[in-house]
Amino acid sequence: WRPVLSSLASVVPNIVVIVTTTWLIVLAMRITNRAGDKVKWQGLMTVIATAVAYCLSALPVGLFYILEPSIQDPILYVHFRRATHAILNINVMTNFFIYSLTVQSFRQFLRQRAALIGGAICGKRGGEARISGVR
Repeated sequence: WRPVLSSLASVVPNIVVIVTTTWLIVLAMRITNRAGDKVKWQGLMTVIATAVAYCLSALPVGLFYILEPSIQDPILYVHFRRATHAILNINVMTNFFIYSLTVQSFRQFLRQRAALIGGAICGKRGGEARISGVR
């Protein structure tokens, strides 16, 4: 039963992500069509890219759990397990880049915070005033 349960545990989350992402996209398009608005591609691209990044990062872990019973070499087992879980953790880091590329307000927020921190590090006062364009 272990290989079957491992397969389900690795496949089901990806299926849930794909189904809910598709459902959200269809729902968003229906709502915008009813309201006569344009589809906000920025939000849709963020959702799609986040879902794809998760699915791609979860695939190696799923593969590990499927192949786990057949791995005989303890060193290979440890390295394979570590590598697949490290790839899964990369998903958290990719979200930062996805949001930076697709969400304009997130980029503005980052610029503001970077200016504040840069001003504080350089010892300059009034970092907030420089951000808003007032000197």
